[in-house]
Amino acid sequence: MWTKRLASLAFAFCAAAALAEPRIAGMDAQLEADLARADYLFVWDLDRATIGRGDPYRTWRTYYDGLMYAVTEARRLIEPGTPAQVTLQPMAAVDGWDEAYSGTLVSRESYLGGEPVVMHAEVTRRDCDRKRVQLFFVLSFSPPDSAKWDEMRKTRAGISCDKSKN
Repeated sequence: MWTKRLASLAFAFCAAAALAEPRIAGMDAQLEADLARADYLFVWDLDRATIGRGDPYRTWRTYYDGLMYAVTEARRLIEPGTPAQVTLQPMAAVDGWDEAYSGTLVSRESYLGGEPVVMHAEVTRRDCDRKRVQLFFVLSFSPPDSAKWDEMRKTRAGISCDKSKN
């Protein structure tokens, strides 16, 4: 008997919790759109053998996969499989990083409105030790000479190979 009451009480609690979270479709859609168009910074700390395995094509493919992950799976701006072009050029050396590239990602919004997408990107890479490598990705709709980029570059400068400092 007490188990039936306990089950009823648990069911009532779950139902009340589900009803307590209001959903406003317009607000959810606007939040998703705002997040999709926000600046995006992330670092991959990987086993060195993962990056290219000595093949330049595979190395560039890893950079491309990182940028595309940011706009497909992570931000839901571009649907996976949507044609996209990533152009990266070597850029001036970045303190503490072994390689640095800047460029653009060009595609179209396939989740939101279908409009053209041109995002500015920077990818930096460094070897932390013989077994680990870090890749730092930045994607933004803002031009690279804007004040927003100064803040994003400060964030990159604060990333350490020592995991305990991050």
